[in-house]
Amino acid sequence: MLASDREREATILRLRAAHLEGRIDTDELEARVGRAQTARTRADLDAVAEDVPDRDGAPPATTDRVPRLPGRRHFTERKLLRAAPAEVRATALTDMIPALERHGFYLHREGEDTLVFASRRETASRITVRLIDAGDRRTLVLAHGLAPLRVRRAFATLGD
Repeated sequence: MLASDREREATILRLRAAHLEGRIDTDELEARVGRAQTARTRADLDAVAEDVPDRDGAPPATTDRVPRLPGRRHFTERKLLRAAPAEVRATALTDMIPALERHGFYLHREGEDTLVFASRRETASRITVRLIDAGDRRTLVLAHGLAPLRVRRAFATLGD
């Protein structure tokens, strides 16, 4: 059976969730996303994500380290904030966008629970931020991408 664009996108989202959960590293994510984008059949898509478990609904553990290595590097952050997703999203739009713009990033794509920032300098440099309702007026923020040290530190200290 031939794969649809919607099925390819669902597989890519599943892979990105696995990356944010720490199941696959950034290089493997990029390779698998490339295979998913060019998959012709459902079997091809299944092979790309066959070892990635379905999400069980339990949020991944949060991160608590502060980056130290200079330069543009890949990062993944998981933060649990004590605010409803709508509040976190509103704050992100008013505070995060200007801060990222100062570092050469612009809001590339905006969804209800996802913000994607792209670099004006490097076409491959993106930051994806997902907001997941964790219940009890809490929001799990999952962020990953390629960014300079100041941006990585800002995400690492989110909510502090």
